[in-house]
Amino acid sequence: MYFLRRICSPELFQGAYKSRNYFEGWYYKIISEDHENIYAVIPGIALGQNVQDAHAFVQVINGKTGRTHFFKYPESSFAYDKKRFDISIAGNHFSRERVLLNLVNTEMQISGELQFDNIVPFPKTLFNPGIMGPYSFVPMMECYHSIINISHKIKGELIEDGCKVNFSAGEGYLEKDYGKSFPREWIWVQANHFEEKGTCFMFSIARIPWLGSSFTGIICFLLVDGRLYRFATYNGVRLEQISLEKKVITARLTRKDEILELRAAGGSGGFLKVPKNGLMTEQIEESITASVEVRLRNSQGLIFSGKSTSAGMELSENASRLIKPLSIS
Repeated sequence: MYFLRRICSPELFQGAYKSRNYFEGWYYKIISEDHENIYAVIPGIALGQNVQDAHAFVQVINGKTGRTHFFKYPESSFAYDKKRFDISIAGNHFSRERVLLNLVNTEMQISGELQFDNIVPFPKTLFNPGIMGPYSFVPMMECYHSIINISHKIKGELIEDGCKVNFSAGEGYLEKDYGKSFPREWIWVQANHFEEKGTCFMFSIARIPWLGSSFTGIICFLLVDGRLYRFATYNGVRLEQISLEKKVITARLTRKDEILELRAAGGSGGFLKVPKNGLMTEQIEESITASVEVRLRNSQGLIFSGKSTSAGMELSENASRLIKPLSIS
């Protein structure tokens, strides 16, 4: 039953039958009510070519200071529930509803418990289990992406090096990646701190290896007024325009009569480890202090126009190569 359950529930641990060249990681964005404290916490597991390279990990980044830490643990410390998303790594626990941290190394100590409520899950059906749509079922892809909580409210606090950090009444976001490696080229933007409450946005474009060649893939959504607008390669999106100058991205997507325009400007951040052939050997600059502007309209007129602060943004080293293809058919 677990084999079938995990296919339809990508938030579950997917790597039970993997032994090498595999990674899986969950990304928690945690932001206080006043936006003065912005963190990302990333638990996961990494399996390389050799058994001795395998390990579990928890990464933490302070979005304001850029301070990052990679806590490494034996593979044996990783445990998971087969019926629901609930994992533990050496006394640290992670689920859809909470995070419990007890992280200690020579440079950093961070502990505490955060609970999540008012959870807005990403909608799914039997044949469309997540943001990747039918690609969720395609075997042997380099990397799979899943959104677990579009948004949630936070209760609790963390203690970093003896200092309390209060996150109660803050807002968070939860997604995951799993597979062999991150793409060679990708751009990722995520925001859920718009003036209009309940609005959430995510955009990702990447070079996807496919049958000895590659294609440019897009996954994107905008949740506004309780309605989810989805723009993706598999549902006919067209990339009409995209530009990247320094850390500023502009893009225009169209699908049927809908037009979505994006402008995102990167802020300060730090460097996170990302996977290559299962091991966390690469680096990416992660900003959780970016600003995002989104505008959506259709043939009837303007649907939404808004700005968000405290947004997440990643630009891979070769992200500029994605700018060349100006359309996707």
